[in-house]
Amino acid sequence: MKQSGLSSDNRKLLVGILFIVLLLWGPINPYGIIFRIAYLILLPTLLWLSLRHFGRKWDGGKSANDRLTRGILGIIAGVLFVGAYLSFTATYHSECTQSARAGDGGYECVGDYISVPGPNKVGGVMSVAFGIIAAWYAISKRDDNSS
Repeated sequence: MKQSGLSSDNRKLLVGILFIVLLLWGPINPYGIIFRIAYLILLPTLLWLSLRHFGRKWDGGKSANDRLTRGILGIIAGVLFVGAYLSFTATYHSECTQSARAGDGGYECVGDYISVPGPNKVGGVMSVAFGIIAAWYAISKRDDNSS
């Protein structure tokens, strides 16, 4: 049987991207944590349901879904590599003035964030690492039984 429509993996990928974007860059200060939790639950759920409904109408098979996944991951890799370049060439970056040991063994910022001269090398290396992972997944060979 030939698959048609948006695959479950692509729905998960798109909803996961939306969730991460909202988690990292979503508003919190003027509205509070209840509003943040609400949009972190509601918006990905609405996207999931709309992709499930409208994705059935897309006339794409297994190879089209694979190309869509590769395209999305290629775009993510490109964005991460551009972010790494910007991190390595920045004249200023932000650092925390004071950190304290958290209950889980890590550290959290308890001071203020200040601008310091120089590039953000740690952020750049992390962006390169995640960009390599995304690029590898986008170009890696997979079994395609749809042909």
